[in-house]
Amino acid sequence: MTSPDRAAIRQGLVIYAVLCAGLVASQFFRVSNAVIAPELMEELAIGTETMGVVNGTYFLAFAAMQIPAGMLLDRYGARRMVPGLFLLAVAGSVLYAAAQGGPELIAGRALIGIGCALGLMGPMVVIARWFEPERYARLISLLFTVGGLGSLMASTPLAAVSEAIGWRGAFYLMAALTGVIAVLIYLIVRDAPPGSSQEEPRRETMGEMWRGLREVLALRDMWWICAVQFVSYGTMLTIVGLWAGPYLNDVHGLRGVDRGNALLGLNVLLFAAVMLFSQTERWLDSRKKAVMGGGCAAVAVLLVLAFLSGPGLWTALALLALFTMASAFFMLIHAHARAILPDRLIGRGLTLQNLSVMLGVFVIQALTGVIVGSFGPEGAEAPEIAYRAAFGFLALSLALGLAFYARISDVSPRGGEAG
Repeated sequence: MTSPDRAAIRQGLVIYAVLCAGLVASQFFRVSNAVIAPELMEELAIGTETMGVVNGTYFLAFAAMQIPAGMLLDRYGARRMVPGLFLLAVAGSVLYAAAQGGPELIAGRALIGIGCALGLMGPMVVIARWFEPERYARLISLLFTVGGLGSLMASTPLAAVSEAIGWRGAFYLMAALTGVIAVLIYLIVRDAPPGSSQEEPRRETMGEMWRGLREVLALRDMWWICAVQFVSYGTMLTIVGLWAGPYLNDVHGLRGVDRGNALLGLNVLLFAAVMLFSQTERWLDSRKKAVMGGGCAAVAVLLVLAFLSGPGLWTALALLALFTMASAFFMLIHAHARAILPDRLIGRGLTLQNLSVMLGVFVIQALTGVIVGSFGPEGAEAPEIAYRAAFGFLALSLALGLAFYARISDVSPRGGEAG
């Protein structure tokens, strides 16, 4: 390996580290309301309905920004677009910290959602251009795992900082940190290695940008990607991030710290399994087999949860753990999307399928809320049958998404089509 090659690798790794820091900030903002919500609602005298709107605004703004952000990403590159949007997140965090009521909170949360729209997709585009195709799935899986530190920062550390300087001070501090990260991304990140054809790509006209989006929409395999993306991450997050806690509380009587420890364990398993799947596809030399294997295993566990009446606590925890590990294949779908996209359309293609992810989270969580809520009065503990019905719905939804994905052309993790 020549010295310039080693220098390029070192530069790529530094760029990767800075982009990981950006995703940590993005993930922090995504889940930060959970810890501070009680204090925030008390101080500003807002109800649960307003708080629900405040929290959901992030996801709506994030989803709405995906297509335009993807078009701009292909035209201007991640070096300009990611820090540019992060500055909007900085402004949103400041507005949030200074809020005196619901409207300011909603506006601040919307700006944060827009500002974080490329927190994951921007780095994925840069990684695609800096590293070999056979390393792509492992690197984006590691990116997601490191980004999970943002979720951890938004739990106990955020509570401690909020107790010390208040929730407003915590968001002012996060605005400052995000601003520093934005500056570092602009100064350090390069969209492609020196000498690459993508280092200074030709900027498309507005008409060419829209024609490129139509090209992405014309790719049949992208529709199968979007179909499975609509249900894969949403199904996992609906259980691990929404219903696992109430299920363990209402059905198995797991309270307080014990329940929190169980959920923390599921999240740790998730991050470990994401990395395991990036290795599994290499063992199989097939991205499609890895995704289908994990997806079918997740469906099977959900069906057991749906049809098994009265499992003990440890059985339920084991089944939830198996589901969490099996459903960690979702990052491989991002890698599959990248593999079928030409370089000039990566931004538009990745953000399109990420839009499907975010819409899926919203729809699936809303529908399971209706299902669970239909079995009893609002505010009361839900019976076991309510959660079993939700598990059954999720199993059918995921199976349908996998049926669409089964139609896609396979790719080898080492590059090219799988044998």
